[in-house]
Amino acid sequence: MSAEPDHRSTSGVERVVAFSDGVFAIAITLLVLPLAQARFREGHVEEDLLNLLPEFGAFALSFAVIGRFWRVHHRGFLRIARADGTLLTLNLVFLFWVAVLPFPTAVLGQHGDSVAAVLLYALSIILTGLSSSCVWWYAARGRPRLRQGAEALTHPDTDPREIRTALARGLGAVSGFVPSLGLAFLSTTVAEFSWLLAVPLTVLAARLAGRRRD
Repeated sequence: MSAEPDHRSTSGVERVVAFSDGVFAIAITLLVLPLAQARFREGHVEEDLLNLLPEFGAFALSFAVIGRFWRVHHRGFLRIARADGTLLTLNLVFLFWVAVLPFPTAVLGQHGDSVAAVLLYALSIILTGLSSSCVWWYAARGRPRLRQGAEALTHPDTDPREIRTALARGLGAVSGFVPSLGLAFLSTTVAEFSWLLAVPLTVLAARLAGRRRD
């Protein structure tokens, strides 16, 4: 008689990934609703299309942001061998903020010159990024505890430098949105352009993390 497979060995990682992908797909689809629901006046189509540019810009920005979060989540879970209750909870917190993102995106698209809209969007991205980093940090932190008999959540061949670099990229991207929290009170336009800092800060943080010795 063949032994039954131990379903506990996988700890539902596949289900976690499948559920997460579903949330990402729904969130990224909801982003386009403000554009899909737009109304055009007879004889003023060109003008109404131009008026939609801020909303389209907010849609494109959030599409790229959620797409990046999905890529990070996908790469991270390729290295995760098992999931415990804490990891599931942290992943749900992260998915909560992903699911929320269409709301600040719609507010930003319609009221991009409002300080409140800029602050709401920046804070949403920061909280989403921090919760994403918490998922990966918790999954990876079990490795040093192997000496104490704890079972690591990541695969044994996971390179510590890869863990460090992934965390640095996430925190670097988040830090690019922090300055806008103050700049928004001076100029919402400057605050929104400051979000571009996320790109060089992500690259810089990854390089610095890669140079550190294990």
